Amino acid sequence: MKNALYFSSFCNQPHRMSDGKPVGHECYVLPTEALCAERDGDVPRAQRVLANWKNRRVHKGVKPS
Repeated sequence: MKNALYFSSFCNQPHRMSDGKPVGHECYVLPTEALCAERDGDVPRAQRVLANWKNRRVHKGVKPS
């Protein structure tokens, strides 16, 4: 799953599942736990993770592969 992407409802753009980094856009590095929860349909869990998210950092984005 190294190159698996998920279009999160956080920004509606792709993030890598492996590390939460944005792909092709500048955005926050999202918690992988939140990405996995949302992908699996557990939106309440994803919202809890994001609500408790402390270490927010912006990333310029990785190049699409």
